[in-house]
Amino acid sequence: MDMESRRKFLKKTTAVTAYSIFSGWASSSLASDKIGAVLPRRQIARNGEQSTAFALGGYHMGIPENPGEAERIVERSIELGVRFFDNARVYHNGRSEEYYGKFLTPKYRDEVFLMTKAVSRNHDDAEKELDASLRAMKTDRLDLWQIHTFTTKEDVDNRVNNGVLDAFLEAKARGKTRYIGFSSHQNPSTVLYFLRVLKDRGLEMDTCQMPLNVCDPSFESFQKIALPALLDREYGVIAMKTMAGGSMMGKRIDTTPKEIATEDIPNVVRDAGISYAELHRYVYALPVSTLCSGCDTIEKLEANVRVLQNLKKLSKSDMERLVNSARPFAGKTVENYKRVFG
Repeated sequence: MDMESRRKFLKKTTAVTAYSIFSGWASSSLASDKIGAVLPRRQIARNGEQSTAFALGGYHMGIPENPGEAERIVERSIELGVRFFDNARVYHNGRSEEYYGKFLTPKYRDEVFLMTKAVSRNHDDAEKELDASLRAMKTDRLDLWQIHTFTTKEDVDNRVNNGVLDAFLEAKARGKTRYIGFSSHQNPSTVLYFLRVLKDRGLEMDTCQMPLNVCDPSFESFQKIALPALLDREYGVIAMKTMAGGSMMGKRIDTTPKEIATEDIPNVVRDAGISYAELHRYVYALPVSTLCSGCDTIEKLEANVRVLQNLKKLSKSDMERLVNSARPFAGKTVENYKRVFG
């Protein structure tokens, strides 16, 4: 299904805000490129370009202090058919991007879809951040550059008024990036607000990265609130936090508030009886372009990829069962990266 067909279909259905099944949209069978076998692809941009439905997350890429371990993860990703590589300038003070510059782009730049993100709050800093990313990753252009983590409406206004959006548009016009987008972790209403800001200016970006998982439909839902609007405007949607950043396994993550005790974080996988594979299958059943997941070991990488290689379609009742099982755990303890604003 191409973008135009998908847009028309979505306008005819009212079920998209809940649990409609799109697991096969814009996806292809296993293919190959100059390197070898490639994972199934989905459409990432309005022009029909595709990239792999699994993306290697950049944050976890920078966790290994041993460069050799990072190199092994990159090489194994390529062997497994991963061609979408996420990153951000702020990850581990630039180490994540530097690992890509050492181990990914020198050998594979022309075969991969390379993305990074910028946290800058003004035009000049955004330009500097982009140049620093390009230097670190040893490339002269990105495939996708995203404004990193809009938080509130005020944050949107401040960055737009201070020229951040202009810097992204200029970078695309100059060929420093082929596509531009944004990410949001905290509140789906912020996504809608930024889309309105863009519409008022007669503009569109290309992608949005946001949390999507089995808990999300039950609390401040990106799936219910933001996803339909993005699809209607033909955005490529990059899913993240499929496991709530690890919080679904009862772990503290970088956004866990200090007032939440570790022992009070429930293990959703264990207590709700949901498997790791089902967490990923649920998100793949949504109309997303790719699922971005961080993997700091080869074992985690292989487990992630295995789900896509052996993807099983979920019925509407399967998805409802998973959401119902996870509902008691939804909220600010597990989804602690979400914040509720007026």
